[in-house]
Amino acid sequence: MPKRKDEAPTEDMVRLDEAAGVLGVSRSTLQRMLKQGNVRGFKVGRQWRFRRSDLDKFGRMSHPSAAGVKVSDLRRIVASLLEQSQVTGEVQFESAPKGFPATEEEAAIDSLLKTMLAAAARDGASDIHLDPTRQGTSVRFRLDGVLHQITELPSYAHKPLVVCVKQHAHLPIDQDQTAQDGRFRFTLDGVECDARVATLPSIHGESVVMRLLPQVAQLLTLDSPRLGMCPADLERFRRLLHAPCGLILISGPSGSGKTSLMYAALQHIANTEIKTFTIEDPVEFAFRWVTQVSVNVKAGFTFEHAMRAVSRHDPDVIMLGDTRTLAVADMAARHAMTGHLVMTTIHANSAAGAIRRMLDMGAEPFSLAESLICVVSMRLVRVVCEQCGAPDQPNYTILSSLAEAAKAGGYQLPENPQFRRGPGCDACRTSGYHGLTAIYEVMEVTPEIKRLIAARAPIEQLREAAVKNGMTTLTANGLRKAAEGITTVAEVARLLPEEPK
Repeated sequence: MPKRKDEAPTEDMVRLDEAAGVLGVSRSTLQRMLKQGNVRGFKVGRQWRFRRSDLDKFGRMSHPSAAGVKVSDLRRIVASLLEQSQVTGEVQFESAPKGFPATEEEAAIDSLLKTMLAAAARDGASDIHLDPTRQGTSVRFRLDGVLHQITELPSYAHKPLVVCVKQHAHLPIDQDQTAQDGRFRFTLDGVECDARVATLPSIHGESVVMRLLPQVAQLLTLDSPRLGMCPADLERFRRLLHAPCGLILISGPSGSGKTSLMYAALQHIANTEIKTFTIEDPVEFAFRWVTQVSVNVKAGFTFEHAMRAVSRHDPDVIMLGDTRTLAVADMAARHAMTGHLVMTTIHANSAAGAIRRMLDMGAEPFSLAESLICVVSMRLVRVVCEQCGAPDQPNYTILSSLAEAAKAGGYQLPENPQFRRGPGCDACRTSGYHGLTAIYEVMEVTPEIKRLIAARAPIEQLREAAVKNGMTTLTANGLRKAAEGITTVAEVARLLPEEPK
């Protein structure tokens, strides 16, 4: 690393760590920039020092595209977003980056980001997608599980907007050829919200997704309408949650509500009489009477290491954020067999499929059969809009196919079903749906199912045995909710085009 022979100036100087924070880069990146001569620094003894004026100058030069921003155009876009979502409050960032925004153009970009965050939070969006194209930047919100186009930004706004997001998430702004992950927190109308940021290089620039996690004071409970468990499934699940030991699997694809159900279960069982742990990546919500552990893969603190550490802290209940490896699956089963209640999620399409997934990962059939007490599979379906919902007669071909599968899954369609659908209105953004609820299959692991697991029986046999024991399949639960007017036949068919394996 070259040493500058300039005499250190007397004006305000900052150390290496603080300079890296000002520029929004890591220590190693700043040292590389020094070596390449991109940033001016001074040696004071053995330590590097930097003038704030030099850092501010480099910060403005490092993203010159902000100079091309048309402030008047962005103000019109901001006004349109405010009108669409009827936002009245203003976003306040928990820790705004120092020295940003420094210019009128940067202030306009920052105002655009604040407005998008406010509009997304106001609409109840789970994610904000910024996708660069040849023509501009597509801004989409994921509402009720489906992406909706919100606006299109001019191409000159994309780079400075990404830089703005990275500044707030404390990510290196000079790296655009690799994926990055970060987070920031903001407040809107007194409600705190975490935003998880993920960037990905693409042919037209960096694609950005911001997942919004409102830190609401009251989480969902097991009997919440949004969770939507029918009385029979709810009674069975509650009873198994109070088992002294055993393994409970909650399965489904990403975004199917698994974490919400796990947290509702934690609220139900956590108290001062039992020692409860969670192992998550990362921790999303804080609970009373629960010790929550966040893994740190970069530091070598993985799920396996966390499980070993937690086992030495006299646990009664352990909640694992995810099971993806054989080591974690084996440890979960082993803890469940030695007097602990273990809950974990797994990516599988059905309850029977979750068992097969565990076996395919290499879990011992006997160990899994002995430890497993319950498997829940779930999906999130959109709810018919209350403002525009009206009686409906669904497509006969689709309905007959679902009815046949539902009958085999434990549900008979009634003579007078109350099918409904919405033509669309302002309240639901013309989609006909507003809000989400869940559909389930809750498999209680009986002695017969244990024998089938130990024998590595196929998925079909496991499902048939579970239905005989009172389980209703996802398709059956979905059609029941459609017949009750909660969701639509088309929505159930969209999510479950055929019986999940």
